[in-house]
Amino acid sequence: MSLRHVIVQLPDRPGSLGQVTTLLGRLGVDIWQMRVLSRDGTVATDEFTVSVPGVVIDRSLPGLLEEIQGVRVLEMWSVDTAAEIAGAIV
Repeated sequence: MSLRHVIVQLPDRPGSLGQVTTLLGRLGVDIWQMRVLSRDGTVATDEFTVSVPGVVIDRSLPGLLEEIQGVRVLEMWSVDTAAEIAGAIV
């Protein structure tokens, strides 16, 4: 298992976040935390901290998320410790 922060831009409309979280669940990705960074009525930017179940899913996760219409992965980086996750909570 690998811990990752993922920043995703998606359409700011009902169902968009559900599509992202449903895909994560189907891939076996465990969502540790999620927060909305911004939204303007057209586009939302959300940050997820996730536990990814394997190297294949880890490498393919950005591309799989971007198969959802209107979704862009802006950043994805490794999280080393639970303390780093706790420090990220605002």
